[in-house]
Amino acid sequence: MPGKQQASDILYTGVRENERRHNEIKKQRRKRNVLVLLLLLALAGTLVYGTLENPFRYTFSKIGNYFPYREWYILWAIFTGLAIQTAALCMFRLERYPPKYAYVSICLATFFLIITALIPSLQDEMYFWHVIHKWTTFFYVMSTLTALHPFVLFLGRTKPRLWTLLRNWEWLILIGSMSSLIIQGQTGIFELWFIVMTLMLLIYLLVILHQDKIRRLQLKE
Repeated sequence: MPGKQQASDILYTGVRENERRHNEIKKQRRKRNVLVLLLLLALAGTLVYGTLENPFRYTFSKIGNYFPYREWYILWAIFTGLAIQTAALCMFRLERYPPKYAYVSICLATFFLIITALIPSLQDEMYFWHVIHKWTTFFYVMSTLTALHPFVLFLGRTKPRLWTLLRNWEWLILIGSMSSLIIQGQTGIFELWFIVMTLMLLIYLLVILHQDKIRRLQLKE
C-alpha cells in the first residue's frame, strides 16, 4: 500500500507539473502575441503619423505644431512610448536583466517622449518652450539608448548566436539615422528611421526571446 500510494503521488505530481508547464507555455505565447501586436500598432501609427506631411521637410513636432494634428501627435507619443516601455520591461524580466537603471531609463524615455509632445514647439511664438522641447527630445533619445543598448550587449553575451545580427542592426540604426540627419538635416526622416528600426528590433527580440522561453519549457516535458 505505501508503495502504491507513493507511486500515485509521484504520478499526480508529474501530471500537475506538466499542467503547470502547459499553462506557462500558453501564458508566454499570449504575452508575446499581445506585445507584438502593441508594437505593430505603434509601428503602423509611426508610419502613418510621420507621413501626414512631407517627412523630408517636417519633423514629427512640426507636423504636430504647425498643422492641425496636435492631438494626434500627443496620442502617438503616449501610445508609442507606453508600447516600447511595456515591451522592454517584459523582456528585461523575461531575461532576468539585473541593472535597475535600465528599468528607470525606459520609463524616463516614455516620460520625455510624452512631455516632448505636450510642449509646444513654436520657435518664433514660444521660443522658451521651443528650447525646452529640444532638450526633452535629447533626453528621450539618450534615455532610450541608455535602456536598450546595454540590454542588446547583454543579449549578445548571453546568446552569442544573436550577437552578429544585433550588432549589425544597431549599426544600421546609427548609420541610417546619422546619414539622414547629415544629408536631409533635421527632418522627419531621421525620426522615422530611428523609431521604426527600433520598433522592428524590439518585435524581433520579443519573438525570439519568448520562443526560447517556450522551447526551454517544452524540453522539460
